[in-house]
Amino acid sequence: MAPVPATARRGGAAPPRAGGPVDLGFGELYGRERELGRVRDWLELGAPARQLTLTGPAGVGKSHLAHAAVGAHARAHGTALLWADLADAPDGGAVWALLGARSAREAADRVGGSELLLVLDDCDRLVADIALDVAGLLRACPLLRVLVTSRVALDIRAERILPVGPLPTGAGSPAEAVFADRVRPYYRAGVDGGAGQLAVAEICRTLDGIPLAVEMAAEAVGTEGPRALLERLARGECPGRSRPRDTHERHRSVAAALGWAAGTLDAGDVALLRDLSVCETHVDLAAVRGVSGLDHAAAVAGVESLVHKSLLLSANGPDGEPEFRLTHMARCHHRAALARDGDALRRTLDRHAAHWCAFAGATAAALASGRHVDQVLQTVTARLPDLLKAVRHLTARGDHLAALRLLTALEGPLLRHRLAPSAADLVEEAAAAWAAGRGRDDHGNHGERGEHGDRGGAGNVPGEPADAAGEVAGALAAVGWWAVACGDFRRAERVLDRAASLAAELPAVRARVAAVTGELLRRRGEAAAAAVLLDSAVRRLDALGEGRGAAPARRGQALLLAAHGDPDAERPLLRALDDVADDVATRASLLTALARVRRVLGRNQEAYGSAREAARLLMGTGDPVQVAEALETMAVTSVGGGGDQEQRHAVARVLAYAEAIRRRYGAGPGDGGTVGALTERLAGSVDAALLRRLRRDAEQVSLHDALVAALFAPPPAPEPPRAVAGAAPHGLTPRQHEIALLVAEGLTNRQIARRLGISEWTVTNHLRVVMQKLDCASRVHVVRAVQGSTA
Repeated sequence: MAPVPATARRGGAAPPRAGGPVDLGFGELYGRERELGRVRDWLELGAPARQLTLTGPAGVGKSHLAHAAVGAHARAHGTALLWADLADAPDGGAVWALLGARSAREAADRVGGSELLLVLDDCDRLVADIALDVAGLLRACPLLRVLVTSRVALDIRAERILPVGPLPTGAGSPAEAVFADRVRPYYRAGVDGGAGQLAVAEICRTLDGIPLAVEMAAEAVGTEGPRALLERLARGECPGRSRPRDTHERHRSVAAALGWAAGTLDAGDVALLRDLSVCETHVDLAAVRGVSGLDHAAAVAGVESLVHKSLLLSANGPDGEPEFRLTHMARCHHRAALARDGDALRRTLDRHAAHWCAFAGATAAALASGRHVDQVLQTVTARLPDLLKAVRHLTARGDHLAALRLLTALEGPLLRHRLAPSAADLVEEAAAAWAAGRGRDDHGNHGERGEHGDRGGAGNVPGEPADAAGEVAGALAAVGWWAVACGDFRRAERVLDRAASLAAELPAVRARVAAVTGELLRRRGEAAAAAVLLDSAVRRLDALGEGRGAAPARRGQALLLAAHGDPDAERPLLRALDDVADDVATRASLLTALARVRRVLGRNQEAYGSAREAARLLMGTGDPVQVAEALETMAVTSVGGGGDQEQRHAVARVLAYAEAIRRRYGAGPGDGGTVGALTERLAGSVDAALLRRLRRDAEQVSLHDALVAALFAPPPAPEPPRAVAGAAPHGLTPRQHEIALLVAEGLTNRQIARRLGISEWTVTNHLRVVMQKLDCASRVHVVRAVQGSTA
């Protein structure tokens, strides 16, 4: 029996549209091939499930998809079809009036055994009224099929759900196609190609590929252009000022689209949405609990409710656990509502900051325990907008110490891996604000006494830790280390001066800052001053029982001693390795230095073994500077005094990787000239086209793969002993004696450096020690002394 469309009005409201789907200007359907295929299969293959619900967030295009699928099916098969647009229906009775009935039971009698496709479009607000009646109708009418579009599922046994998600974004994506389709013709030239096209891609990404939001943005492009529109979106403004005149009221603005089905939300839903609106990225259940203040059970229930109502999008996180997010439209809408209650906004932002501070601490602990750094970086990268937002909020409320703790805990990912180099600026700003807030100037000097005669020192601030100044100084020292590694010596000097002033009354912190300053001086070539500062730092830290803290200073000591050919240069490193037995990253750094020292002392086989062990430890845990240093050390120890063609090619690849990593992460040049000498040698013995290809391939290499390449490079061939007549005179080391013999052969320092694969600077230092030990005033005297000892 054919259904009879109702003509009566209910409660004075307009009756639902009946019959086939009316073309309301949906336009072309982009990027829905998979979903369209599934709906068509459901329509054409007679699937056992006779009720299908298209569900998804506001504006995602559920009605458009249903219209495209059902229209094509009806035209191809002549199926009896009844389409009801329930957007303006006052209650569930409108559905049965459409069938010429006064109730669901009467509607079932009218449909009976007829074959019918019933489409209930936009029934979000009526779900609670019609769900059980639809279930009864399906049981009573065996040939009836029901297609529903709704943000909220019916939750009946017969229902099958097809989630309709956002469109893909990016160059040439369906979201961009929607944007291009909706731009007004007289502004189309501004978005075709060039910077305008790049802005369009970013607009679509910002709007999560939600078709309604993308359409609004495209229609809002005007004399300001897409770049200005993108800036407005970044400020939280919503497009939609130029919608077509016949657009339904609920699609005229973001607020209208999100508020249309507000009746489906309870107070708990609204409160949780507003709390989560302060988050900038995906959230997991732990973040939901932290930001909302709910316990575990309430957080689970709240998330499930919002996901069920298509108000949170779900996805798998980096670790495979579920994550959730609000769309940009929803985030801006609910954030604006939260901002109208200043106290509620502050409380939510406080909870948000506290959660991300705890996250930073847990991440630092994971890194210290040797957790694979790639996993940590992936997580921190995904959470970076929220982490920086927490820092800004802590700074704005004057909790500079908490901001510094967060930044210091993530110093490795943020600075050394360059996820946020701006974190260095944030550390300096927070440190200056902390000092100023306690009566200190920018150099850490005490200011005037306060109203009650107290100075602004950390110990006089109620509730503040007694070692707060030490924490601030430590944060500045971390920035100093990073600046030294990047070759930014001016910045390093500035922050280390401030750190030293803050730590003036804290011996252990002052000594650690001195160790960093000593490394700065060593890198700048001020060997004498560096030696004094490093020796002092080691003595003070040893006296305080801070062997672990003294390890970096001992590293610097050993490198200085090796540069002067001291045969005991490795002794500080061996002591430091004993002190840091369980610190993987520090051990790797010390082993790299030990390899360099042994290389300088002429013990290349031992040097190669130390470098290889350092590279092995850095697999999955090292930062870019450490990895680059390890690669370079592996290269100079692997090639030894010569090497065959295969070995030279392998070494050239490792050096290309090290160079690319330094460039990618903004690290300064390698420490010393040995690498430069080796690179120069390889340029003369390796095909130029091969070198260019290696450098090109190195641009995208990961830290892990670069280390693997180094570990698989051939080891150095055992160097045959040089024919030396007589023992080394006057206590010269083997390397010093070797250099003295080469001087006697008439080679220049540069020629000796090339012959031995070391830097010219190292040769100069060795020769200076040789002249001191042999009591020689010139190279001529060295020649005579060597010839005399071999006679």
